[in-house]
Amino acid sequence: MNTKIIIACVSLALMLSACGGGKSSKAEIQSPIANQNTRLQRSISNDTLEKSIKQLMLATYGKIAPPIMMMDSTAESSNADTSKNYSTTNTQETAVDEADRLKNDASYLYVASSKTPSIKVFSTQGGEAVLSSTTTIATDNSQMISGLYLSDNKLITLSGDNSYFWDQWFAPNYWNDRATKLDFFATQNGQLSKINSLKVDGQLISSRRIGNTLYLATRHTPSLKGLIDYPSTEQEVTKNRALIESASLSDFLPNYAINGEDKGDVLSSSSCFTTNYPDSENQQASIINILSIDLNNSTEKPKGTCFIGAAEALYVSSKSLYLATTQYSYQVANNIAIYSPSITTDIHKFSLDGTSVAYKGSAQVDGHLGWKQDAKSFRMGEYNNVLRVITYTGNRIGTNPSPAKLFMLKEDSNSTSEKLKIIATLPNDKRPKNLGKSGEQIYSTRFLGNKAYLVTYRTTDPLYVLDLSDPSDPFIAEKLEINGYSDYLHPVSENLVLGIGKDAIPAISGSGDARGAWYQGVKIALFDVSDPQSPYTRSQILIGKRGTNTAVSFNHHAFTTLLQEDGDLRIALPISVHNGTSPENNSSNTYHQWQYDALYRYNINTITGTLSERNIIKAKTSSADNFSSDWQNDRSAIIGDKVYYLHGDEIISSDW
Repeated sequence: MNTKIIIACVSLALMLSACGGGKSSKAEIQSPIANQNTRLQRSISNDTLEKSIKQLMLATYGKIAPPIMMMDSTAESSNADTSKNYSTTNTQETAVDEADRLKNDASYLYVASSKTPSIKVFSTQGGEAVLSSTTTIATDNSQMISGLYLSDNKLITLSGDNSYFWDQWFAPNYWNDRATKLDFFATQNGQLSKINSLKVDGQLISSRRIGNTLYLATRHTPSLKGLIDYPSTEQEVTKNRALIESASLSDFLPNYAINGEDKGDVLSSSSCFTTNYPDSENQQASIINILSIDLNNSTEKPKGTCFIGAAEALYVSSKSLYLATTQYSYQVANNIAIYSPSITTDIHKFSLDGTSVAYKGSAQVDGHLGWKQDAKSFRMGEYNNVLRVITYTGNRIGTNPSPAKLFMLKEDSNSTSEKLKIIATLPNDKRPKNLGKSGEQIYSTRFLGNKAYLVTYRTTDPLYVLDLSDPSDPFIAEKLEINGYSDYLHPVSENLVLGIGKDAIPAISGSGDARGAWYQGVKIALFDVSDPQSPYTRSQILIGKRGTNTAVSFNHHAFTTLLQEDGDLRIALPISVHNGTSPENNSSNTYHQWQYDALYRYNINTITGTLSERNIIKAKTSSADNFSSDWQNDRSAIIGDKVYYLHGDEIISSDW
């Protein structure tokens, strides 16, 4: 078994293992993590930056790669704009746009094809969706378009390999030779005309748009021609070390190109930071770039900053950008790398002011942000300059049996060390009640103003309501337990929260889906949180049987809403329904046959809290012979009194 396979296998084991916890205090809160050196340090010269990168490159490629063994373990509310009579992309923060495969305005739908690197534009001016134009995008290696932005008669496409796999953090060469490409188009009467293109070295982690500024977070891992990824002999080690030592700084830094013309380094060394970890030998030589692009002048060189390190999750508020990454500490003994079961998360804060991006501070917290990439950003939320973070800390025996932990962080105004101070945690000595029960996982979180909602799950779905009105003393207001779970929470109004997830039946034997219950069909639950100390389920709808799924559980962009002036909220979500007769018995652990894919629609009266169903819209490929995974990319848009269902690359129109 080769080293690469061993690394991949161990990374999966790490992802499934329990994580460590820490003890907090009701006095001034200190970080529960021993390593306090998370602050980024400004690189003062080219020599300093080059030395740092070479040190990390040598630590990764300049020694025989050991086999890996793991040590055994003991926001603001989404206030819809009723002035626009059309839906927009469902985002975490109201003023912060996110890339998706479907963008629309009042007259056109812009669709990134799921089959070829191209854009289809559909006109909706006659009510029905009519294909207006198709534009093929010349992407590198024919990569698919990963997302779109629509802003002021401009369409921006993102392309590049932006997929995430559970083993990539442990495979340094996974990040080599990656690039992110942006193509800018002017839109007029359903036609696209190319303005220019921008290409930057590094894989896209994520992106956001605020007004006319687009922010990108990319990860560039330097690679040298002839470098051996996993040296297994002293001769290979010697070759790698010689290549690294003879390289110059420009060989390591990411470049950018405008319209195919190489323009050199995208950022200078004076814009970059280094990290000061005691175990710096264990850090990968990756450069994280935070780039800002003025959409009114996209031919200008991107601005921003960078640091040497890692990042896997991006959260952006209206004025701040946060990057987070999981840290797995390990020691090498007898040429064996032994991982500790205690896992931490580093968080770096940057302020945003147009194209200006400035580093503000860092912190390290116990636990990690979970395994679902789409859910990681929802583990964070900023309100009144305080960042709230919920991490999974596992089932540690001893002083911290809580599977989840809340951290409240703020810039330390009394310090010049550029750090985020942990001002409170939950649970703590004063408020020791656990967030979740032993064996439960975090399934969804949502920060809304001075409250937070948390769902943990194993056999039942505890919905926790957290009161964060005093950032120095957060507490559990109440919890509500029902069968099943919600893995996406959506604010309907100040008093109503919608949960989308799965129904579940507890397993008699205590097993089942590895978490003590058998998942069933999709569940939609409307929670009344008008009294935080007495939340209750106002209404609940179950759809399909075991095997039924909704794309919303994997990507929140699949959820569509449009608030009417009378307070009626229209919602739509795609569901792949399994409801057919099972060839086996009809027990709770039996998967049922697929029947159809469809767009499910509902009206919610935000004043009375009434949830009512509309007729479903079935996909045209809904037959037993046409089952596919298209449902995972399904989207929808509501324009006026019409709804448009995107299934595959086709649009189905219907009256609301």
